[in-house]
Amino acid sequence: MKRILLCLTAFSILWANGQENEKKVTVKTYGFIGFDTFFDSRISATARSCGYLYPLGFDGDDAGHDKNDKSRFDFTANISRVGLTIQGPDAFGAVATAKIEADFAGTSGNGRDFVFRLRQAFLNLKWSKTAVLVGQAYHPMFITENYPATVNFVAGVPFHPLSRAPQLRYTYHPMDKLSLSLSALSQGDFVNSGPADQVERSEFPEAVLQLKYGLPQDFFVGATFGVKQVEPARVDDFNNIAKSKLTTMHGNLSLRYSTRALTFKAEGIYGGNMTNLVMIGGLARKAKNGTALNAQYEAIRTAALWADIHTNAASVNFGVFTGITTNLGTANESLIVIAEKQYTRGSDIEKVYTVSPRVTFASGPVYIGLELNRTIAFYGADWDEKSKPIHTTLYANNRLLMSFRYNF
Repeated sequence: MKRILLCLTAFSILWANGQENEKKVTVKTYGFIGFDTFFDSRISATARSCGYLYPLGFDGDDAGHDKNDKSRFDFTANISRVGLTIQGPDAFGAVATAKIEADFAGTSGNGRDFVFRLRQAFLNLKWSKTAVLVGQAYHPMFITENYPATVNFVAGVPFHPLSRAPQLRYTYHPMDKLSLSLSALSQGDFVNSGPADQVERSEFPEAVLQLKYGLPQDFFVGATFGVKQVEPARVDDFNNIAKSKLTTMHGNLSLRYSTRALTFKAEGIYGGNMTNLVMIGGLARKAKNGTALNAQYEAIRTAALWADIHTNAASVNFGVFTGITTNLGTANESLIVIAEKQYTRGSDIEKVYTVSPRVTFASGPVYIGLELNRTIAFYGADWDEKSKPIHTTLYANNRLLMSFRYNF
């Protein structure tokens, strides 16, 4: 009897230890309740109803008055966000985590706010030197360690890329602070201008290679290079099946340096057909001797440069964001076909620049931000032989933005 009791006791101890060693599933909620109020001195292009892009150009009425020379205000709470981070038992010898995140900035078709939409939904398996991520997450061109800290929730677009996309990502950490990743991506609700499935119809996912070194709280540098193929048209000008495809490249170089008092960030971006990253450009019709070719396209190349500096105090912080983006036109002869302007964003914009000073206040879970955004866009009256806008006129907007957030 004693032996049986001893065996049962030993078994109970071993079983209890096993239960203690097995990881429990933990779920943490995060997000914020957000409210933005802003005033624009000129009608402007926006993303997700209130995410600021640039002032619109001249739009004349019958009397020749500019319909966009009009101020406006808006209130919105669609930036409010909620997410879950999940961690449970290890899987395949790796630490297994997951995240799902949503907000209310989806489009409803009526131009108003408050449509619930998926932002991120992915699982991540992390071993000692490698990791695999599958699901919807930030596009690698949006480097999560280094992006503008603007009050405007779209984080510096169209000077800085913004996109989340379904993807497969493999990351290798050969040494401390250094990582190399390779990603294959399709497109979700951030799509290229034109047919929404032009990447998927090309039969090849976008491929992105990225190198990162350093830590955001000290010194960080990142470099990205990507290749994307699209099939812009389903049918040609004669309603025959179109089979032409276009391959483009894009990349960035990103730098961040932080001290106890200040943080400085900067990034340069270059590429073609980057409208899925909420940048200007897109596609123009390929041409020869001034005549558009049947269902053949050229990528409009875009370059951008931005910098952001801010203080790192506990409660009150000051910062300024500045950026410029330029339409470089196509590499070969092309035409902007007016009937196909849906293939572009800002096809008649030669360049845009902005300066945005801000001050933010934090107390416990509450954040208040005040930002003045001065943005100037140069609109062309025509295009040259490579679809670069010429004979430009500038239009400016001043946006005064106040943002309130309760973080949890």
